Amino acid sequence: MHPSKHIREALEYAEANGWTIAKARPGAHIWGSIYCMLNTREGCRVNVYSTPKNPQDHAKRLRRAVDRCQHQGG
Repeated sequence: MHPSKHIREALEYAEANGWTIAKARPGAHIWGSIYCMLNTREGCRVNVYSTPKNPQDHAKRLRRAVDRCQHQGG
């Protein structure tokens, strides 16, 4: 899992809301991505950064993306 406690908690929140976590390949500039339950190009995708300047703000943005997703509930 992610090294930041705040981002880990946001990722757990995303999973609990039906989102999928995909870790990036080695050497990528991001830690990974989260995808909403709409598994098409129209679905939501948010990049998760490895070392954001402010992990708490990044975690808030991840949670906000989950909360604002228009595809919740299928």
